[in-house]
Amino acid sequence: MIPALAVSVIVLLGSPAGAPAGEPQWVDQLGLAQAWSHSRGEGVRVGLVDTGVDLSEPALTGRVLVEADFPDLGGGATSGESHGTIMASLVAEVAPQAKILSARMTGGPEDANNAIRWAVDYGATVINVSLGGPVDSPAFDAGLRYAMEHDAVVVAAAGNADIDSEVTSPADRPGVVAVSAVDENGHFARNVSVSGHEVSFAAPGVGITTASKRAVPTSGTSHAAALMTGVIALVRARFPQLTAEQVVERLARTAKDMGAPGRDPEYGYGTVDPVAALLSPAATETESSALTWWLGPLGLLVIVGVWLLIRGRTRVFSWHR
Repeated sequence: MIPALAVSVIVLLGSPAGAPAGEPQWVDQLGLAQAWSHSRGEGVRVGLVDTGVDLSEPALTGRVLVEADFPDLGGGATSGESHGTIMASLVAEVAPQAKILSARMTGGPEDANNAIRWAVDYGATVINVSLGGPVDSPAFDAGLRYAMEHDAVVVAAAGNADIDSEVTSPADRPGVVAVSAVDENGHFARNVSVSGHEVSFAAPGVGITTASKRAVPTSGTSHAAALMTGVIALVRARFPQLTAEQVVERLARTAKDMGAPGRDPEYGYGTVDPVAALLSPAATETESSALTWWLGPLGLLVIVGVWLLIRGRTRVFSWHR
């Protein structure tokens, strides 16, 4: 068994001006007012593998369905730590009728794998994992494979420019939706986000606020990943018949192509466009495995075998901001 690992939690604060009046800027940037007329995430369960949530946060009232600790510390999973609370709030604000399964992860990769399995077993069809570890590490592949086998979309932060130089694991693993950050003008935020060929999509991640008046603007690819997770919940609620692969295919087909034509290291397939994803007609061919980065379960079995050979290695992971 991999020993329990300490988790370093870092929060990057932006401008001290505080949250602006009214809705956060990213709500308009993503066109959510129009998107909500077609889907609000009803019936979808979102797994959040993070630092726990503060249930006194207004945006989370009645939204957290169940909580658990990984490893089980016997003290309940509620936490006042801001990172998980901010991520949960962003998911809840994008998909107001989705339910959140909060897995407070304070251990190492094996605990993260257990947290992913737990979320899947409780019915999560989209899972957010905004932590980052060594590049090209198979440490999370057991949990990722379990999620894919059960038709769940896994979303991860690509990595933050001030502490990472390239896309980190699990964001760089096959089948994971790796999210980079763009600013309020939709431009790649190179002072915040890493880039790399593993990037799948981009989403707002600079100066992000929540509806809470206590929150100040913060930046990071975690924020972008949380917003992307909420958008996926909207799509899964509107199109419950689509598989996880088909959901991601729809998002790729409708994303705003930014940067170099086609998929590129900064924006991936483009900046996520919730309205287009919800309103676009079905592709002429079946929406399915058009994404070359999506590796099937058989390939992941090989990766897991490699992981088992190196499972004794001990590394420290950090939460992406």
